[in-house]
Amino acid sequence: MTIDLISAASDGVFALLDAAIDPAIAEVATNPRQIEPTDTAERRFVLLGDIDSESLGGKDEQLERITVQIVVVYRGRQRSELHALMHLAREALEGARPAIAGVDFGSIDFAGASSSPPARDGVTHAGILEFEVTAEPA
Repeated sequence: MTIDLISAASDGVFALLDAAIDPAIAEVATNPRQIEPTDTAERRFVLLGDIDSESLGGKDEQLERITVQIVVVYRGRQRSELHALMHLAREALEGARPAIAGVDFGSIDFAGASSSPPARDGVTHAGILEFEVTAEPA
């Protein structure tokens, strides 16, 4: 019998981010509030992006490499604020092991990151971090 390792990884990574990032610094969200185009107030949030799975196990063996993207959005004038928030997310995840009942996780590995210049509004900055973790039923 197989189990849903993608959902377990998603829940585990979210819990690690939510525990490590103070709500006063950024909102860790699955579905952040919509931003009006005319709203230029400073705002920071971190959310899960794409989650992919690759089988590493043999026949009748469930072992997967889960790749999780973390999307970081900062609305404000300083791109360096985006990078600081991306670093907080990296510190929260790199080397950590998600704790979800019924699943054995390896430690989370940092796979890369990128950030973009501000959007057309001049204040919205976005970055993506990518992490990998192995998972199998406990």
